[in-house]
Amino acid sequence: MRETLEPTKVLAVERILAKVLRLGSIVAGILLAAGIGGMLLTGGAPFPRRLITAGLVTLLLTPVLRVLVAALVFCKERDWLFVLFCLVVLCSLALGVKLGLVG
Repeated sequence: MRETLEPTKVLAVERILAKVLRLGSIVAGILLAAGIGGMLLTGGAPFPRRLITAGLVTLLLTPVLRVLVAALVFCKERDWLFVLFCLVVLCSLALGVKLGLVG
């Protein structure tokens, strides 16, 4: 039988996941702002375009990182059902990316 998580443990997990999302969003925002600023100043040099691409990739990978961190937190808590859920979500995301690249 599964035991329920204590409210303090749930809050700790939510705080960790919120920090991951916040950090990913901040890094993506900084990269995008730097890239857009560089585009405005240089008129289309390759480096600002790479910054924009890095910002967009960071923005897209932030939710994936959140699921991965959640899986690690649940693994540490020995909550195997939620680890399984996280792995199913990660596999679904990977399959979606793979199918998107194929066609």
